[in-house]
Amino acid sequence: MAAEAVKPRTPVAMVTGGNSPLGRAVIARLLANGYAVAGIDDNPTDLLGGQHLVLVGDMGTEHDSRLAISQTINTFGRLDSAVLLADIGGSRALNVPGTVAEGEHLLARNLNSIALGIQAAVEGLSLDGHRSIVATASVAGLLADPGNWAYHASKIAMIDLVRSSALTYAARGIRVNNVASGLVRADDPNENPVAQTFGRDFSRRIPLCRLAEPAEIAEVIAFLISPAASYVTGTTLAVDGGLTASAGLVF
Repeated sequence: MAAEAVKPRTPVAMVTGGNSPLGRAVIARLLANGYAVAGIDDNPTDLLGGQHLVLVGDMGTEHDSRLAISQTINTFGRLDSAVLLADIGGSRALNVPGTVAEGEHLLARNLNSIALGIQAAVEGLSLDGHRSIVATASVAGLLADPGNWAYHASKIAMIDLVRSSALTYAARGIRVNNVASGLVRADDPNENPVAQTFGRDFSRRIPLCRLAEPAEIAEVIAFLISPAASYVTGTTLAVDGGLTASAGLVF
């Protein structure tokens, strides 16, 4: 009697910030790649029409971080990868009164959401899978501008958090990496006209002369959590159209 064919195991991924343009693109890419996906957001609305598990949660809290992991495992039976996208932005320049208090909240929120996400995911990752975690540091962790100081500081801190986490968990076979994405084009027709103008103007600083499509960042994230990146850990990969490679000259 011929041996019965063994069905390949379906990998399971959790995506925080799942209702952002990038989050939706990552979920779509992973579903297309054969993953079972849990999408978490504090405002999930429809995401992708119920094709996957949708959870409501605040990844800036330990309770919700652990709950998201447990609900994912209870639904799918395992967890192989975590993609940590949830963050907030919008800090004002340092010379604006009150900005330090605002910045303290933003710094704590952005760093805690990644630290708690890594901590909870590590405890839940299956022992027999290809275990990986990817966060998004943004090019804001590699560059600075005159304002938005707290957001930049949170992303710089995130880069070293990921490096440290990669070293901490390497012996357990868990890879931890960062994607430093450039400015991503919003897919919202109702986007603020000021933001639209900023995006067009900012494109002139980018060697590829355009903003990123969410799907382009999602492809890189999908690669980093996959077995194809099995020897990549502790890195921050800039996916920015050449922005961080440029000296600022425009041609």
